[in-house]
Amino acid sequence: MLPKVWIAGFNPFSLDQCGAWNEIDLNEYFKISNASPKEESLLEITSTHALLANGSQLFSYSAVTEDNNQQTLAHKVVSISASNWHCLILLENGDLFRYDIHENRLSKLDFLNVERPSNVSNDEPETITMIACGDQVSLAVTSAKSVFNIPNRTITFPRHVRISKIAVGLEHCLVLTTNGDVYSFGGGLRGQLGNGEIVPHQEQPELVDALAGVKIVDIAAGGWHSVAVSAFGDAYCWGWNSRGQLGLPAGKGSVQSVPQLVDIEGDDGEEVSLEKVYCGSGHSVGVCSKGRAYFAGNDLEEKINYLKVDRDPKIERFKKFSLPAQSNGTADLKCGPNSLFFLAKT
Repeated sequence: MLPKVWIAGFNPFSLDQCGAWNEIDLNEYFKISNASPKEESLLEITSTHALLANGSQLFSYSAVTEDNNQQTLAHKVVSISASNWHCLILLENGDLFRYDIHENRLSKLDFLNVERPSNVSNDEPETITMIACGDQVSLAVTSAKSVFNIPNRTITFPRHVRISKIAVGLEHCLVLTTNGDVYSFGGGLRGQLGNGEIVPHQEQPELVDALAGVKIVDIAAGGWHSVAVSAFGDAYCWGWNSRGQLGLPAGKGSVQSVPQLVDIEGDDGEEVSLEKVYCGSGHSVGVCSKGRAYFAGNDLEEKINYLKVDRDPKIERFKKFSLPAQSNGTADLKCGPNSLFFLAKT
């Protein structure tokens, strides 16, 4: 049996249920004869599709395009990451595949032997440990501390540096290290690199200097914006604020090219301390230690309802966001471009 999922915003399974939270039983849409409750299910939601990995199988479903496709791989899938056009699939044996969503085509990616770093011996195997997928950029991190802008090796960090997370927007990339440093590279025309400049492209990862001295514990990248959370629970946001996705008060402008410290107030008026952060194309979500979520940016319910959509949205701060009551015990919240979703634990 497959787990249930709760979706707010765009719902690829049922177009008449887009908007408020809806509970979806994945078994109604993915007919998996040998699905095991012991196998972790992995779910990604794009602007048109839902992609589900279970065991060695990958499924693609969309009520928009009426697609219902299946791919079987040779080994268990351990990680997936999807953009609006393709999905990266990392297998248990270390192989990496790219699935072209709209063409239902699977291809193997083999690039690790290109420009092998000098600090790794030929006898030491280099394996992929992390993946992240964006519309115009796809990243892979390896055991050799290398970051690939697939298929090119962009940077190899020194041995003492450990990478804890990567995140990508439509065209920019963030790298977080275990000591709390944040690096950015890629497209920066909307200030999403956080380096104080508006640049078409930055080839190499560079330290976000404005966060130097601040230990960052989580990062997220949206369409053209970025969010980071410090060890003290503070939120730092930068990039495009066209829909209020930075959570800043009115009058702060539509582009912030330097990280801005954002105040988030709880119901009691006290400042909220965040632990995790997530981003969609035009929204940001922070989750505090008590499990409460705070939302900034596109109203997902009204954005999908074109009779209600606000063409000139107000720029507002982070506000408390109600989570589905039935989702107790679920895995972490995740974001699609125009959605939020919980996937129940198996």
